[in-house]
Amino acid sequence: MNEISDQEIKKEIFIFIESNPGLYQSKIAKLLNIPISSLEKHLQNMQKEKIITCIMDNGLERFYVEKRKLGITKKRTSEIRDRVYYLISENPGLHLSKLAELMDIRISLVEYHLKYLEKKNKIVAVKEGSYYKRYYTKDSEVGLEDKKTIQLLRKELPLKIVIFLLDNPSSMYKEIQNHLGISAPLLTYHLNKLVDHGIINPPSYFSKEYSLVNKKEITNILKKYRMNALINGFKDIWAGLDYYNR
Repeated sequence: MNEISDQEIKKEIFIFIESNPGLYQSKIAKLLNIPISSLEKHLQNMQKEKIITCIMDNGLERFYVEKRKLGITKKRTSEIRDRVYYLISENPGLHLSKLAELMDIRISLVEYHLKYLEKKNKIVAVKEGSYYKRYYTKDSEVGLEDKKTIQLLRKELPLKIVIFLLDNPSSMYKEIQNHLGISAPLLTYHLNKLVDHGIINPPSYFSKEYSLVNKKEITNILKKYRMNALINGFKDIWAGLDYYNR
C-alpha cells in the first residue's frame, strides 16, 4: 500500500470526528492509532481551515466537525461503508488487512467501519485462530462447511495447491513442491490442513499421490465465492474453470 499522505490522514480524522463528535485528543489518537504529536498538528491545521471546531469542557478540548461540512462528510462516510459492504458481499471471508489493501485506506479506518456495520447487524465476523476475523454479510447464504473451506482457501498457498491439483490430478508430493517452490515442512503443513478439512485425499500406501476429494464441488466454491479475485496470477487459469465442471 502506498505511503499515506497528510491529506488522507486529515480526511480520516475528519470522518472519524464527524461520526464520533465530542471526543478529546488522546482518545482520537488511540482509536485511530495516530501518534499524538501528529494528530495535534493535524487538528490545529484543520481548525485554522475551519474544517473542525474545538469546545473546552472541564479543561478538555472536545472536537466537532463544522456544521457546514456535515452534509459532505456524511455522504463520503456512507460511500466508504457501502464499498466495504460490497467487497464483503462479493468476496465472503475477507479479513481486515485485505480489505484495507483493496480499498487503499488505513486499517484503522476500515476497522472503524467494520465495527459500525457489525453493530448495525449488516455483517458478521467469524474468528479464525487467535487473531484473524473473516467477514460475511449478515444475509450471506454461505453455510458453515463452506465458511471453513473459504477460510482455508483465502490463503495463497492452500489455494495454489488446490489449483495445481485441479490442473494436475493425482500428483506426487515432489511435483507439487517443485511447482510451488516452497520448503518441505511448509508444504507438508498446508497439505495436512487440506486433508484435515476434507478438501484433498491423502496419498495411499500404493499410489503416494494427492488428489481432490470432490473436484466439481471445489470448483463451484472457487467460482461462487470468487476465490481467485484476491490472488495475483490466477486470471488465466480461472477462464477455464468451467472445464473442470464437466
